[in-house]
Amino acid sequence: LLLLSLQSCTKDIDFNQIDDASIHTTYIVTLIHLNLKASNFLNELNQEITFTQDLIQASIQTETRSYLEKIEFTVLSNNTFDRDFTLNVIFYNEFNEPIYTLQPQIFIQENSSEITTIIEIPEEDIAIIYNTNYFGFTLVLSESTDGSVLSINEASTLQIQSFVKLFVNYKKI
Repeated sequence: LLLLSLQSCTKDIDFNQIDDASIHTTYIVTLIHLNLKASNFLNELNQEITFTQDLIQASIQTETRSYLEKIEFTVLSNNTFDRDFTLNVIFYNEFNEPIYTLQPQIFIQENSSEITTIIEIPEEDIAIIYNTNYFGFTLVLSESTDGSVLSINEASTLQIQSFVKLFVNYKKI
C-alpha cells in the first residue's frame, strides 16, 4: 500500500521540455540627456540657429542578433519655449552615411510639460540596428508665429532624454 501511494504521487519528468524554454529580458541603452537654453540656439552674434545636430556612437552588440524581437525608441521631452521643435533621429553606418531615419519625426510642442514619445522600429527593419555605428540627432527650431526671436536672457529650457529598449527572447534555436 505504501509503495502504491508513493507511485501515485509522482509524475514522469519530461526532460525534453527544456527545448521549449526561453528567457525574456529587456536591455535599455541610454542615448542622450540634454538641458538646452536659449543660448544653445544662438550663434556668436546672438542670431537664431534654426537647427542643431550631433552624433553619438551606438553601442548595440551583435550577440543578440538571433534573439532580438522588438526595438522601442523612447524620447522624453519638456519644452518651456514659446516655440515648437522637431527632433529627427537618423542611424548612420561606420562611414557616417545615413542608413535609416526613425519615423515619424518627433514633434515637441511649445510650452509642453513632459511628453513621452515611443516609436517602435518595425520588425522588418530591426536588423538595421546592427549596421548602426552612430545615432544622429537633428533638432529643428520652428519659426515664431509673431515674428519674435530668442534672446540670450530668455529663461526657457528644452529638456530631452532618449533611450532605446531592446526586447530579447533567448530561446533554443
